Amino acid sequence: MAQKLNLKCFAEQRDLITPNGKLAVLCIDMDGTTIECQPYFDEAFEEFALLMSLLGVPHEESTNALKRIYYGSMPHRGFERHRFPEALVETYEDLRKRFNLTQVPDQQAEHFRSLLKGIGSAPFFRRPKLFTDCIQVLTQAHERFLLVAVTVGDYEAQLFKIRQSGLEKLFDDRIITLTEGKDKLVAQLIEDYNIDPEYSAFIGNSVRSDGVCLNVMNFIHVPFETSLSKDGDKLPENTGFKVFPVKNWRDAQENAINRLIRQRDMALSGIGTTGGTCGSSRPARRKPRATTGKKS
Repeated sequence: MAQKLNLKCFAEQRDLITPNGKLAVLCIDMDGTTIECQPYFDEAFEEFALLMSLLGVPHEESTNALKRIYYGSMPHRGFERHRFPEALVETYEDLRKRFNLTQVPDQQAEHFRSLLKGIGSAPFFRRPKLFTDCIQVLTQAHERFLLVAVTVGDYEAQLFKIRQSGLEKLFDDRIITLTEGKDKLVAQLIEDYNIDPEYSAFIGNSVRSDGVCLNVMNFIHVPFETSLSKDGDKLPENTGFKVFPVKNWRDAQENAINRLIRQRDMALSGIGTTGGTCGSSRPARRKPRATTGKKS
């Protein structure tokens, strides 16, 4: 957990309550949604291809082979941080056989494999770069939603990204897992925190990995990075929740997050509901206080 929740403090400083007396949440993916991930893997692909070209393998052959072996084995290969370096070694062995490369002498083989693993480890602990407007949008959303990071990946690498990106101060909680099936984890979150899924949403870039959460709440699709997408990936159907396709973080704010807030406020006001009148004894929604961007 990012920080122990203080519901009394929330009631005083943040406007999170829905018409059903529950809490609204935004669950947020990390890699490819809040922070750039693909450029660092692209660099590793280029370094690997350059090394292979010195051995006589054409650049395109090397990159295509690595894509086939790594991306083609996901998500089954797993998301631990040793899996990508492992794929580089496997790709080298594949290319060595296909192109009849000279076998690296035994006394140098381990050093060569360490070099490959070094290239494959580089993407995981680079200083994270946030997508444009991400932190600004989430800072403003923090006043009206619980914010929870829900991400698949190596625990230490993901925790590093959350902390180094500056997002840790905004997240009320975090869920880091090595297996797909985020909808099951989000369903637990809904139960544990008494979340109202009607006024909540999952924000993610992957139709397969993130879109599965449409089974349990609304889904805001921000398709920044799609390297792990596969033909046939599709969203769950007839779940009763809404899909908000957006282009970027500012679009997500204007055409998804703000809409969820407006719908919640309208329902709280009683406007448009049977029997709602100006003289109703229903309490008015508390006017939001100015946020400092800090949690109590």
